[in-house]
Amino acid sequence: MEKASLAKIKKALQEEKIRLEKELSNVAEKKGKKFNPVYPEYGSKDEENAAELQEYEIHFALDRNIEKLLTQVIKALAKIESGDYGKCEICGADIGDERLAVSPSSTLCIACQSKKDNKITKFFSRFKNIKNKGRK
Repeated sequence: MEKASLAKIKKALQEEKIRLEKELSNVAEKKGKKFNPVYPEYGSKDEENAAELQEYEIHFALDRNIEKLLTQVIKALAKIESGDYGKCEICGADIGDERLAVSPSSTLCIACQSKKDNKITKFFSRFKNIKNKGRK
């Protein structure tokens, strides 16, 4: 990968890291290396507790998703610094400049990502088959 392209990707990753950290601070507070979802307290009535629980569930889901994205970005930045950026974690092949331009935190080449996605799809398709057998 050309130095100019790598510098551009690094800058984009650094900006994404800042954006994700800011977004994460809206739904969670940092304690050490972990983030814990936060939610407002509405009161002690049943309806208020239900609203709190719903808000907590939303914050929890957002926190986990944003943390995952942030971890991927941090990992990509570390790989740039170590000189390992752009190599597939499974087969070691080049991920490809086009893929990295679109998804800078990618860790797998298209072939390995497709194999991984196919395994997940096959796993969940078993449940669809079980559900459909019950309808016959």
